[in-house]
Amino acid sequence: MSQGQVNPSIAGVAEAFGRELEARALEVPLLPNVASEVLSSTLDDKGNAARLAELIQQDQGLASHLLRIVNSPAFRGSAEIVALQQAIARLGMERIREIALTVSLKGTLFSPGPFEHLVTAGWLHGLRTGLWAKEVARAARKNVEMAYLCGLLHNVGAPLVVNRVSQLAPDLSEAEMADVVEQFASASGIMLVEEWHLPSAVGVTIRFQGDFANAKNAMDTVAVVDAGSRLARLQGAADLSLDEVISDPALQHLNFYPDAVEDLLGHAERIDATVESMS
Repeated sequence: MSQGQVNPSIAGVAEAFGRELEARALEVPLLPNVASEVLSSTLDDKGNAARLAELIQQDQGLASHLLRIVNSPAFRGSAEIVALQQAIARLGMERIREIALTVSLKGTLFSPGPFEHLVTAGWLHGLRTGLWAKEVARAARKNVEMAYLCGLLHNVGAPLVVNRVSQLAPDLSEAEMADVVEQFASASGIMLVEEWHLPSAVGVTIRFQGDFANAKNAMDTVAVVDAGSRLARLQGAADLSLDEVISDPALQHLNFYPDAVEDLLGHAERIDATVESMS
């Protein structure tokens, strides 16, 4: 099937998308230069505040968006932040890198279309998962920034599927689109990770999400994100209670005892505020 040809049959659409994916013929969005460099800075302990501010300032849209976020109720202190260096000094490099990377990736993955609401919902879940994974990792003494990145991007293949399938068959029902996304999101996400040269931990997390026990050497990394994803879903369903969370297999694997789980749930209000400010 040629690019842009419409096939109303759900089976035909899935087959066409599968062929494109296997042939690496999908159009993959380019990772913006600033996002790529910010990501490198995220993983480089030698990164410095002046260089980070310079990177962000190269993209005026990103810089303006970031300043709007840091002046939101979730982040703002007693005085307005008017410069990136000021934001870094107040919030720290880790938080500013996190915000900059999130804003940049969101702008890259979103495109308008009939199923835009599905992409938005998936992105919000990824954001919430990343924030929860970060807190799980911090409590479990794991790599916090990597946990956030893996959580944020654990379902990154879904926008690729939605964007392309909505071109092939814009009249699909939401349920049919959800079926195609479920079938191909993982493989599409792994392809995107490879095309963007993201850390291998992101691809492993995508491959084994929901199945941390089989992730071998990456078991703890995947467990952190699995726990973050479940916490995100429970919070979204307003069912984030100690009884619901305490039996989570991923948290049990990470040796979270009841008091640690209770401490973890204490971050819920701040995560809600952060999601609101960054969405």
